[in-house]
Order: sequence, then structure tokens, then C-alpha cells
Amino acid sequence: MKIDNQGDYTRLRGQLAFVTMVFMALIAIGLLYDIYATYLLPIPSWIYSVFFALCFIGYLIFRSKKKYNIIIYDDEEEPQMIHIKFYAMTSIVPKYNMLKIPKKDLYKIEIIKAFANQRQELVIYQRTKQGIARYKPISITGISKDIKNQMLSALNQYSKIKLEKFE
Repeated sequence: MKIDNQGDYTRLRGQLAFVTMVFMALIAIGLLYDIYATYLLPIPSWIYSVFFALCFIGYLIFRSKKKYNIIIYDDEEEPQMIHIKFYAMTSIVPKYNMLKIPKKDLYKIEIIKAFANQRQELVIYQRTKQGIARYKPISITGISKDIKNQMLSALNQYSKIKLEKFE
């Protein structure tokens, strides 16, 4: 099975563009017109613009803490191997990472929640000669529910200890 979440990347970039345009419009209206003071609290509109700018910065920080990844899962290219390639969506110069795990050595997978339950991370364990190895968590927050379930069920199929529910 081959899974690629490029469509999710496009969706998340579109969300960011839309939110950016809305906040920039709110900031510009506050700086150019005195409309907020007329219809809301009677304070200068530039204060509303500063408030909207701080909200936008908060949104960008929140979004960066979710650590969206582009993930390419493939278990067909090599019959005995699982390939998982991933890199950060938000990085200007992305650092590509790849896990190459023999299907017979996949021990278990688990989903952990981080950043106040806003980020889901996939942790993969592999059986080695020295014991059980734990890979660095992969953020799967930016993946749609269908793609996430497909990937987790494919990984669950090969793991020795099964993951009971995917959420």
C-alpha cells in the first residue's frame, strides 16, 4: 500500500492563506478606518489592530507547535520492508527523514498525544538484536482521518503487538 498526504498539505496551506488574509484585512481596517471604535468599545482602532496582530502571531505559534508533516508510506516497493518518509510542512528547508523497517521486525506502534492533546504522534517500535528500539515520534496531526486510518491499519497488520483503536 502506498499512502501520500500531499492533498492534506494543499488543504493546510489553503487554511493558512485564508486565515492570513482575514487577519491582514482586520488589521488594515483597524489602521485605516475608525470602524471598530464606532461599533465596538470606544477605544482607538489601532489598538484593535494590535490585538488582531497578536492573535495572528498566537495562531502561527499554535500551528507551528502542531508540527504538520508530509508523510509518504510505502510497503510495496520492497516486499519485506516498510518505508516511511516524512518531513515538516512548515520548514523552509525541510529535513527529510526516512524509516526503513523490515516487516517481520515491526514490534508495535502507538499513538501518543502531545501539546495539550492537539498533536498526535506515531511512535514505532522495532525488534533488534539488542532489544526493542523506539523511533522518534512522527507527528500525524496534519493527515486526514481516512489516510491516517489506512496507514495505521497497514502498520498494525505487520506489528506483533496490535494497536486496539486509532481514534
